[in-house]
Amino acid sequence: MKSLFTLAAVMFVAQITLAQSSSNYEKVLPGVVKVSDGLYYDQTEITNVNWLEFLYWQFKNFGGRESAAYQATLPDTALWLENGLNAEPYMKFYHRHSSYREYPVVNVTWQQASDFCSWRTARVKEYLEVNKKADDAPYYFAYRLPTYEEFRMMYDDIAELPDFIGEEGKRKDRGKVRYNQKRKPMQYAEVADESSATADVTAPVKSYWPNSFSVYNIKGNVSEWLVEENTHAGGSWQTPFTADESLNIITDKASPAIGFRCVCEVAEEAP
Repeated sequence: MKSLFTLAAVMFVAQITLAQSSSNYEKVLPGVVKVSDGLYYDQTEITNVNWLEFLYWQFKNFGGRESAAYQATLPDTALWLENGLNAEPYMKFYHRHSSYREYPVVNVTWQQASDFCSWRTARVKEYLEVNKKADDAPYYFAYRLPTYEEFRMMYDDIAELPDFIGEEGKRKDRGKVRYNQKRKPMQYAEVADESSATADVTAPVKSYWPNSFSVYNIKGNVSEWLVEENTHAGGSWQTPFTADESLNIITDKASPAIGFRCVCEVAEEAP
């Protein structure tokens, strides 16, 4: 009987461990999809409306538009006029107009993106406490920028797919471009979907096709800041299809071609 009892206890513990390791917090931690037991990845790039929420919080809590905190959070909209873009309408409207709510935020520095991740962690914890959902969350979680290795895991998932959908895709999609990258003029008619048909710069964050983890635009649309300081990867709307989008590029300057997304690191118990 003792051996049977011991066996039953071991099986019970194993079942608990299995249940813990297969927990899924996608419905608790907003915006992310599960990649592994300890890591969740943002499904999309951070949007302009996400950034406006960040700005409003700084405005409300640190003394209005003239406060140092608010000023430090503003994107550098003048960058739309550099490097031959001469995109004055984007400088005026891109970051605040309702038409661009679901477009990726750009013209933010690596430090600003990192600060957003910390702010997001605090706000999600606050939301869970206020709504009495903290018990549904993991013991520990924090949003941060992805490492290059984490980015590569998402990128390698689609690296072998052709830039234009062929026999591997659905018949209705064949011939369409798979990513928002720099194309030749004759290729602009062959786009992924209606929402991206007029994209001359960025496209809405859920345009084109996700990878097998349901993560959108890991390649193209905007290159994305990584946790390694002033490093980004992934290619953008300015990147030709012939380029290697998997390279990690170092720059200390914001750009209309650089945005970001977060990952969420979780732990179910104290170390």
